[in-house]
Amino acid sequence: MKAIVKKYSLYILGFIAGAIYLAISTGYNPFVGSGDKGVVVTPEQFANFKKDKSNDGKRVALIGRAEANGDITYILGRPIRLPFVDADKNLIEFFEFELKENGKNCCYIPTEFKSEDLVLYDNEGKAHAYDEQVVVSFTMERITEAIPEQNPETGEYAWHYKQLRIDPVK
Repeated sequence: MKAIVKKYSLYILGFIAGAIYLAISTGYNPFVGSGDKGVVVTPEQFANFKKDKSNDGKRVALIGRAEANGDITYILGRPIRLPFVDADKNLIEFFEFELKENGKNCCYIPTEFKSEDLVLYDNEGKAHAYDEQVVVSFTMERITEAIPEQNPETGEYAWHYKQLRIDPVK
């Protein structure tokens, strides 16, 4: 029985490795942005956008900064989910950033850190300090499998944010 399980495990791992190789070789990268900057909206407008199903697929942008606190969990091979806050440190939303040092549209933070250690890299690869405001553009994608699909208390639908692009505030 163990030999059969081991044999099928190898097939499954081979299939997964092949799928990843095929995806990468065909240019698929979930972190690559569309190249477009989104239309900048206020946090209040964004909150209203989340209540409207028709915003599925829209490209928008917010001005704020990512925040690093002790609640960050590293999961190998997964992006880091960071809170994005406005100038008054009010939470706007959580965004997933690829963890990579010296990249584009990503962030870096060491395994043991203080808030000051967070670095965001913009679309040109320029580093931005933890306390510097940036523009984050993204495509809104509604999560139709969420249960409930719409939060009965806030009226907001469940959303996933794809194709993040980071730009400096001008």
